[in-house]
Amino acid sequence: MVTIKKRICLALDTALDACSVGLAIQEPTTDVLFESLTETLSGRSLDLTRGHAEHLMGELALLLEQNGLAYQDVTRIAVTVGPGSFTGLRVGLATARALALALNVPLIGASTLTAMALTAQKNGYVGIMAPVIDARRNQIYGQIFDVPAVGGDLNALSPAAAMSADAFANLCKLHSCLSFTGSGASLMPARCENAALLRSLAFTWPDMDVLAQWALNQDEPSTPPSPLYLRAPDAKPQASKAIARR
Repeated sequence: MVTIKKRICLALDTALDACSVGLAIQEPTTDVLFESLTETLSGRSLDLTRGHAEHLMGELALLLEQNGLAYQDVTRIAVTVGPGSFTGLRVGLATARALALALNVPLIGASTLTAMALTAQKNGYVGIMAPVIDARRNQIYGQIFDVPAVGGDLNALSPAAAMSADAFANLCKLHSCLSFTGSGASLMPARCENAALLRSLAFTWPDMDVLAQWALNQDEPSTPPSPLYLRAPDAKPQASKAIARR
């Protein structure tokens, strides 16, 4: 008989408006005849817009306390790497890297768009869907997924990209009965020819418990996750203010 070890993943997301944390706990349940695996999922989320850095560690501590755990019990860390707020995703990545280093555990990264597709799957959605994040400046961050029933692997039908809502709508014309979710969902239906067949899913940011569950089943990466920047930052140095070198 193969011995099943208890595994615990702590996941966090600060790339979007919410400060979200989640836990996935996999542990063996020994029966008289065989050993099976049970899963427990738990999460917390604060709609902040700003102030993620001030609340993140407190939310992580509360989540662990609610589940009777300490940091030393965690066997894996997961984090969203973007797209999203430049400042927010750096807060999440820096925190996740520090925790993974201090605990000497693997760190798994996933895009916010993948995490949103996983959340749709967790909520029972099956079919073609597109997480769409309002990127301002008349752009969205978006990606199209084929979402199978719970337990199946997501199939990305397009790469994650930053583009105008109109350009993404043209990409969506290749798919019928497509659903949207995210802060940019309201920008899409009017731009799509098959608008009558479109619907928006109810959430605008991902659940971290399902990302933690997903991360437990991923291979340990050979390199640490990096930020997923789909466009250049809004803030740029002003050439006119530069001081010439002597």
